[in-house]
Amino acid sequence: MRIDWPDLQPRIVAAAAGDRDAQEQIVTICLPEVRALVHRELQQDFRQRHRWILPLFSTQDVVHEVLAAVVTELADTQFAGPGPFCAYLGTLVRHRLLDAVRFHEAARRDGRRQVGEPTAGLAAVAADRREATPTLAASLGERAGLVRDALGELPERQRRLLELRLLEDATFPQIREALGYASDETARQACLDAQAKLLVKLRVRGFGKTMGG
Repeated sequence: MRIDWPDLQPRIVAAAAGDRDAQEQIVTICLPEVRALVHRELQQDFRQRHRWILPLFSTQDVVHEVLAAVVTELADTQFAGPGPFCAYLGTLVRHRLLDAVRFHEAARRDGRRQVGEPTAGLAAVAADRREATPTLAASLGERAGLVRDALGELPERQRRLLELRLLEDATFPQIREALGYASDETARQACLDAQAKLLVKLRVRGFGKTMGG
């Protein structure tokens, strides 16, 4: 998507001054690029350390929610163009998501909802919003729990298929071999069918977004 910088630049100034319409317009304009940046940067980290959150990115647009919050906190900062601006937004969103994941996992380890202060990463991004991390962490944890519950209602083969695809990033040839499908195309179609069934269960639980293929 091409971003018209002369059109976007005054909206950044207005958004930094608290203009709600300008903030919403920035989210709409920048979301595709910011989402791609954040997903690309977080993908490897989530696969290695935070696999429980991966299905969430296929079922709920968490990046949109966090970006909308980040844009309300924009400062009147100068940017060289749309690329640096989207990279800046992507960095803020990425830090907040990672901090929320760390907070949630620390709370799970400690067995209580409240743990220490937010990490320096989030504090630097939103020092005046100390509740952002526990609130987002609780939201992510609740949603991830709903995903796990919905997965648990699927037949074992479908559940394992989605775990391989969503959590372990397995290819369709790998899924075919692991689960005994007749062909790569059969495995791909089975994955689409399983995703559709999971989506129905998630919608009952309040999820409304479509899943990635």
